[in-house]
Amino acid sequence: MQVVSKLTCKCGLLLTGVVGTFLVLSLPSANAGAQKVGARSSYCPRNVGAVTRGDKPAYPSAQRIASTREWLMGRSGTDAFAVVNNKGQLCGWHLYQRFHSASLIKAMLLVAYLRRLGPAHKINAYDRGLIYPMIHESDNNAATAVYDVVGNGGLYEVAHLAHMRDFVSGGGYWGLSEISAADQASFFYYQDKYIPRRDDGYARYLLSHIESDQQWGIPQAAQGTPFTVFFKGGWLPEQGIENQAARLERPGYTFSLAVLTSNNPSEGYGQETEEDVTARLLGR
Repeated sequence: MQVVSKLTCKCGLLLTGVVGTFLVLSLPSANAGAQKVGARSSYCPRNVGAVTRGDKPAYPSAQRIASTREWLMGRSGTDAFAVVNNKGQLCGWHLYQRFHSASLIKAMLLVAYLRRLGPAHKINAYDRGLIYPMIHESDNNAATAVYDVVGNGGLYEVAHLAHMRDFVSGGGYWGLSEISAADQASFFYYQDKYIPRRDDGYARYLLSHIESDQQWGIPQAAQGTPFTVFFKGGWLPEQGIENQAARLERPGYTFSLAVLTSNNPSEGYGQETEEDVTARLLGR
């Protein structure tokens, strides 16, 4: 696998100029962008650790999830989605397929960096100069600087804490890490647990204040609803990849969602998939 020398400042990549090589184990081919997993693609609910309180109905409902699955089966490309509902149940379609992460991995880089600072460290201007553009603008240079601090070890530490079953580091390039919808939905649902308490408010601010020209998909579908959306996305145009994951909160209800897509015929098509999946789950 080749490392590229020129990156855009946002989520997309310009694959020009080979500068070296590295070995990545257990990765699917770049053209596929996803690993087929057969029976593990079940969309039946599975509890992921939340404690169910009261008698509130599951949100999103099983009917909406099943309807979304049926709709997604008719889409072009390779798609997956996962939901952790308000009862802590994991549901979806192609839950454990692996996709190249693109800039969605920056949410894990954020948590890894904040954990590396330690509980006694107060975020300073230097820290903000890295993590703010990495999340708000999805700046690749900032992400590389963060990755240089935390390394593969930091990413795997976060993956271990979040009980990720499918994560594989991209080796020398973070954007080619492998993720699954199930892992990302669970990670966003419980993300506050993995962030040092003193930094949690700033992390939540970053993930709820992505620049406006990247607020397609999940946040677009949630506009006009009572939900506050904490999200991150990423794309790799060369592979037709469009990814988003989010935590959605409103009084009394919290759920999370990940939509991973590859081999899209266009960027707009993948963004439409992310938005329509979310709209169907919200009953819009």
